[in-house]
Amino acid sequence: MSSAEPADINATTATPQHALALAGGGFLGLYTATLLDALEAGATRPLARHFDLLAGSSIGAVLALALAFEIPMSRLVRLITEHGPAVFSGRPLPASMVGRLLDMSRSVLGPKYSGERLREALQSEFGDLRLGDALHPVVVPAVDIGSCRAKIFKTPHAAGSLGDAELRAVDVAMASCAAPAYFPSVRIGSRLYADGGLFAVAPDQVALHELEYFIGIEPAKVSMLSIGTAAAHYQPSEGLDEAAGAVGWLTDGRLLMTLISVQQQHVRAMMEDRLGERYLHLDADWPADAGLGIDVATPAAAKRLTRLARETLQPELMLQMERFYGHLSEARNFQAQSAHTYARD
Repeated sequence: MSSAEPADINATTATPQHALALAGGGFLGLYTATLLDALEAGATRPLARHFDLLAGSSIGAVLALALAFEIPMSRLVRLITEHGPAVFSGRPLPASMVGRLLDMSRSVLGPKYSGERLREALQSEFGDLRLGDALHPVVVPAVDIGSCRAKIFKTPHAAGSLGDAELRAVDVAMASCAAPAYFPSVRIGSRLYADGGLFAVAPDQVALHELEYFIGIEPAKVSMLSIGTAAAHYQPSEGLDEAAGAVGWLTDGRLLMTLISVQQQHVRAMMEDRLGERYLHLDADWPADAGLGIDVATPAAAKRLTRLARETLQPELMLQMERFYGHLSEARNFQAQSAHTYARD
């Protein structure tokens, strides 16, 4: 695919602007991918053409980048399902205290997973594509751990978003997925990056800020579809202990799951305040005795996440989607002259 000159998105500021924000959550992103696949299956064209800006953190970054290159979501569902056990673990959550301690010990002296299988899986989809090759604008949060600063990787869609055009999509996706203690940090150039979920598990505000301050869109002209990772109202599997230490907080990924759920809840509340009825958030409640986790990639977990996604797409929701996002009948592509063709599997 060859890079093309992106259209001036500022030329469309008189019309409503539509953003898609995809949260992080490791293997839980199968829920998100399944929702996106269902939405795309009902569309007449690639889903990204219905949005003016895509944003994603962690696994949400992988999905947002795939959308930006018009890679069918059916392929991402298959990628997560087939490669998940190799990228993460095919083991269920440990039931005994000894099992939990052994599981925790895997990340004491280094990352729990090497990241090599994740890179191989992403390479199979993105190859050598660079952000400047993207067909649609996308923003991806990460953390520059050397300077302890937030970093937003961007396609060259605005005057203030030109510096990352030559970066490989694989590297950007790996950087946003590099959750501390789970995957190694990722070096891009001279900088070392970690998971954008450290500050933006839900990238909704990142997307709105990009539209408002870098592209010049008034918030009153913005509508947003936000999709979580089935972590709404998360609760630990065991009772709470006021004196919990490392074992209590790290068992079953409790600390990270709390961070994911609370961040998504807080961001949702703020975005509803800012955008009102122009904001729609899709998510599923964390099931009791879920057997789920950010790195639990068992067949049972995949089946449950798929079922939760299907249950989310009830007829009432689809009517709500039509009311909020009637623009899905319109096509937008910020690289109007592209040789890229859309082929569904």
